[in-house]
Amino acid sequence: MTVQSRRAVAAVLATGLLLSWPAAATAAPPPELDAIIHGGKVFDGSGAPGRITDVGIRDGRVHRIGDLGRVRARARYDATGQYVTPGFIDVHAHTETGPPLAGAKSSLTQGVTTELIGPDGGGAYEIDQQLRQLDAEPKGINVAPYVGFNTVWQATMGERDTRPTAAQSAQMRARIESGMRQGGWGVSGGLGYPPASYARTQEVAEVVRGARSWRAMFTDHIRDETNQVVESTAEDIAIGKAAGLMPEITHLKVAGPGNWGKSATMLRLLREARDSGTHAGGDVYPYTAASTALEFYVPGWAKDGGTAAMLARFADPALRPRIDAETSAFVRDDVGTPDKVVLPDLANKSIADLMAEYGGVSIGEAIMRVLKAHNGSILAVMHIGSETDLANFITDPFVAFSSDGGVTESAQTHPRHYGSYPRVLGRYVRERGLLSWEEAIRKMTGLPATMVGMVDRGYLAEGMAADVTVFDPKTIADRATFEQPRQYSVGVRWVFVNGKLALANGEPTHATAGQALRRASSMPTRPQNVGKDLSVTTAGVMRPLEGGGRTVVAAALTQRKGARYASGGVLVAGPSGVLRSVRLGRLQTADGWFSVTGVGRLGTGAERAFTLTVDDRDPLAGPGQRRATVRIDGLPTSYGVLR
Repeated sequence: MTVQSRRAVAAVLATGLLLSWPAAATAAPPPELDAIIHGGKVFDGSGAPGRITDVGIRDGRVHRIGDLGRVRARARYDATGQYVTPGFIDVHAHTETGPPLAGAKSSLTQGVTTELIGPDGGGAYEIDQQLRQLDAEPKGINVAPYVGFNTVWQATMGERDTRPTAAQSAQMRARIESGMRQGGWGVSGGLGYPPASYARTQEVAEVVRGARSWRAMFTDHIRDETNQVVESTAEDIAIGKAAGLMPEITHLKVAGPGNWGKSATMLRLLREARDSGTHAGGDVYPYTAASTALEFYVPGWAKDGGTAAMLARFADPALRPRIDAETSAFVRDDVGTPDKVVLPDLANKSIADLMAEYGGVSIGEAIMRVLKAHNGSILAVMHIGSETDLANFITDPFVAFSSDGGVTESAQTHPRHYGSYPRVLGRYVRERGLLSWEEAIRKMTGLPATMVGMVDRGYLAEGMAADVTVFDPKTIADRATFEQPRQYSVGVRWVFVNGKLALANGEPTHATAGQALRRASSMPTRPQNVGKDLSVTTAGVMRPLEGGGRTVVAAALTQRKGARYASGGVLVAGPSGVLRSVRLGRLQTADGWFSVTGVGRLGTGAERAFTLTVDDRDPLAGPGQRRATVRIDGLPTSYGVLR
C-alpha cells in the first residue's frame, strides 16, 4: 500500500466505523423483505447439516437468514416439513432456447436454477455475441456458456484429420482466450466426437491453454468411455496439467460389460492428480444409460470430412465391409448386445429390432441403413453402464451432479432431461442411503459453483443471489422413463430465480427472471474450501477502472471450520458513501484470492447486499497488481486496482 493509500485508509478508520460494526446490526429497524421462506430445514450448500430457520429475500438477494417471525414481507411461504436449499447448478446442459427456456418447466420441476450450456465442446467462441442473444430471450432460469474446444477446432481445421500448423494453434488459442475474456465459464471439450477427436493430446493442451490465466476448468467428454476409459481419463488429466486448467471429466461413466469396475481406477487417477497439486474432478448423472447421435458408433476415419463424406463411404463397396465390422465391434464393446441401443425417434426400436426388419443383417449394416435414411444422424439411447460404477461416481466427494440434459419440451429424448436431480434425491439418498441429504445437496450447489468459478451462487448465505429451491424430502422423485421421458418430476414445491418466484406447486410462474451469466476475470475455478479455517485481511484504496473517485476498501474476515458464515467486517467508503457490513455470508478463498458476500448498511441507514472480491492474480491486471471488485445492490459495480 502506498503512503497516500495508508493515509486515506487511516482517515476512514479514524472515524470509528470499523469499531461500530457489531453495534450497527441493531442500529435500524429491519427493512421490509420481498419474501420470507419460513420454518423450513435450510441446507446452505456447504455440506453442513440442515437447520430449521427462515430465509428472507430482497432485491434478488438473500437478505437475512434467521428468526424472521417479526419481520415484514410482501409474501410469506410456509416451508414447514420442507427442505430449503440453494438452487441446483447443472454443469452439463444441452439447453433448448426459445419457448422451452422461457418456461423451463423440465428444469424448474427438478429444482435447477442455473445451467452451464455448450458442453461436449459444442459451445461458441464468440461468447459476447451469444450472451447478447441470450440477454434478449426470456429465460425461466439462468444460463452460463462454455467456450467450445470442438467449435474452435472445427472453425480452424475443418472436418478433416490434419495436423495444425503453429499459426493455426495460435489462432485457436487466441479464440479460446477471447471467449474467456468475453465471459465464458471455462472450456468444454468433446474429444470423443470428430473432428475434435482427430486432435492429439498435446495439440489439445496447446489450444486450451489460452484459458490458463483465467484459472478455468477443461470439462471434457473423454476420448473413449469403453475399452480405453482409464487411458482417456489419464489423457484429460495430462491435458489439464499441461494447460494449467482444472481437468474435469464430464458425465463420468464406464461403458460396456467388459469394462465395468474401472470406475475405481478412474477416481484414483483423479485423486492422485489432486494429491500432486492439480485440482481435478468430474460430474455424473444418475442413469446407467447414455444418449448421443447414432453415428457416434461409426469409426472416426469413416467420418473424416463430415456427414456427406461419411455417407459416400457407406456407398463404397470397398469400404462398407470395414465400416460394418468396426461399427459392430464398437457397439458390442459399448453395450454388449444390440438390443441395448434404442432410437427414441423410431418409437424406441432397438438396433436388434432393425437388424430383424432389414432381414437379419449385422449391427453395422443396420446402423448404416438407418443413418442413410435419416441424412446421417438420429438420436440414440445406449444402455451402457453398471449400478456399481454409477454408485462409485455418485459417492465421490469431488464429483458434482449434472444432467447431460437441460431445458427441453421434447417427448423423444433421454429421461435425464426431466428427472436427474429428483432421481438422485429420491432414489439414491432417500431410498438407498448412498449419500446424506447435505452431501447430495452440496454436490448440486456449492461444489459445482466453485468448479466453474461462481462467487455469489451455490450457497444460501446473506448477500448471495436468491436462487432457492424448496422441496419435500418425503415425495421428491423422478417420473420420466425411457418409454415416456416427458414426465415432470414431483416434490419440488417452490423455486426462486434471482429472488422471483419461478415455480409454484410444480408449475412455472413464467416470471422469466433468469439471467445470462458472465464470468468475470476474478472468478477462478477453485476447490470448495469448507473443511478448514479461513482468514483474510486487506485494506487499500481502489481506483475504479470505469473512472470516478477513489474508494477505500478494508476487510478483516475469519471463517472457522464448521462455521456457516464469516465473522469480522467489511468497509467500503467511496463517492457513493460508506457501507459497513452488518451481516456476513460465506468467505471463499483460493491462492491469492478471496470473496465474501453479506449485507451492509449505508450512511442513510438503508441495508444493501454486497459482494467483495480481492484478487492478486487477475489476468487483466498488470504485474504485481491487486484488483478489487465491489458490487453493492442499487449501485454500479466498481472494479479497479487496489493499492
